[in-house]
Amino acid sequence: MCHLPFAELCAAVNVTVTPAPFTVAAEGENVTLSCQVTQWRRSDSLPVVRWVYLPESGGVEQLLVKVNMRRAKFYGNYTKSFPRPKMKLVVVKQGIIYDLLILNITNQDRGMYSCRVQEFKKHHDRWKASTNCTAATELRGRSNKLAFSESFASG
Repeated sequence: MCHLPFAELCAAVNVTVTPAPFTVAAEGENVTLSCQVTQWRRSDSLPVVRWVYLPESGGVEQLLVKVNMRRAKFYGNYTKSFPRPKMKLVVVKQGIIYDLLILNITNQDRGMYSCRVQEFKKHHDRWKASTNCTAATELRGRSNKLAFSESFASG
């Protein structure tokens, strides 16, 4: 689940994205994706959580929202300055559960949604990244319904 040069560190952080294995939503409905961190490498670390999206049609991966120290920042077309927000982030439990609510599902929402968790630790009065983990789910279209199916979790 972790992208690290040292495999022994990977088992220390566990990230999962649900729903799993899938959920079906009609176009126009709202869907909630949940990113859960069930284990940290260090109890005194600072988590940074990012939700990113890769469109089904390909192209460039887009940063949707980043959570750092209880603050959420939205990016691109997902900022709160738009008249109809497309997404909301709910921190259900700080450091553990981060829900991404996608509003009014359309075909353009199809693609890969990833929750990337980065753990920072304090080292000589500076914060340094120590662990990175990713879990993902895919939004697929299916006969006037959209389905989320857990495609992989990697790190």
